Amino acid sequence: MNPSDLLISFSLALYSTWFYHKPTRCLFDAGEGVATALGKRIFAIRHIFLSHGHEDHVSGLANLVNARNLVAGDQDKPLNLYYPRHDPWIAALLEYIEKKQSGLLRYPFYVQPVEPGDEIEIGEAKRPTRVSVFETTHAPGRLCLGFEIEEERKVLDDAGQAVYKLVPIFFYSGDGFRARRSPYGRIELAVHEATFLERDAGEAARRIGHRHCTVESAIGWGASEDAKALVLCHVSDRYSLEEIASAARAAAHESKFRGGLYVAHRDLIIPLRSEQQSGATGLS
Repeated sequence: MNPSDLLISFSLALYSTWFYHKPTRCLFDAGEGVATALGKRIFAIRHIFLSHGHEDHVSGLANLVNARNLVAGDQDKPLNLYYPRHDPWIAALLEYIEKKQSGLLRYPFYVQPVEPGDEIEIGEAKRPTRVSVFETTHAPGRLCLGFEIEEERKVLDDAGQAVYKLVPIFFYSGDGFRARRSPYGRIELAVHEATFLERDAGEAARRIGHRHCTVESAIGWGASEDAKALVLCHVSDRYSLEEIASAARAAAHESKFRGGLYVAHRDLIIPLRSEQQSGATGLS
């Protein structure tokens, strides 16, 4: 599985982060430039999930809502937005959008605050599909969220009988960690923030006041969850791709991570190691 077949994305710590999951038409976060990058694909989006109110994750929302209204395209389908309940920054942004677009929107735009434990059905998917909401650790005193897409599939049980069960097909951590994800089995594709290298984590936490994962801890998480494919995202531009690749290879070896390994860098998802290349070195 190549994550680029399933995702369109941009990710660079501090500047902008968003991931569009094509099979379910879900957009996770809405950083700057999302409407510009997606173009006409903004009409395919049915659901937007915001992890928290930091600018690099929400600053593209107002333009997306406006562009979808003004650009020629299908105006019949609604756009659904989900965000952390009581997030004051997102609430202020939505107030601006409501005032700016009052009486002007040509399509239904629904806004729903959510909290850990909520489940949102994705009716447009080919199979019964839902997004589960969980809490992450990031901004002190603020509710920060991550999301997991779970799809119902026919599988064989221990007795060889065909049964339907939920299968986790996509995981998104936002900027958080300590994620308590669902118990439904091995995740197919996980996108996990990995802002710093371990050597800089302490200094960064003191300087910016928010907690972030490191490349090493994100890969350790991927190993503990036995993710089939792991995309590192939200990487700081203080590092070169070669530095990230070197640290990721070492961490994968140390943690015995056996899945495919990738890094989301700007608008690219770059393979560091595929599932068939567990011993590979360098950028593949």
